[in-house]
Amino acid sequence: MLRVENQGFLDMAIYAVRSAQRVRIGTAAGNKTSTFTIPPGLLAGMGQLTFIADPIGSSRASISEQITVTPGDEVVLTIPPG
Repeated sequence: MLRVENQGFLDMAIYAVRSAQRVRIGTAAGNKTSTFTIPPGLLAGMGQLTFIADPIGSSRASISEQITVTPGDEVVLTIPPG
């Protein structure tokens, strides 16, 4: 599972990236916490993922560090305000 705590005003398109594969996970509404399921195909093997939060209506995307995710993990992505 992926929990996105969006503390900013803008809605964010959330992507998971593994190698060259970028998969849209969903949209995290502004000033809300959203929960998403990470597609199982992205967790095969080592499960090294990077997450991208791309603001809708703006151009300042945020990119997480690469992390190891295994089935059953809950990943929390916090998007700070501003």
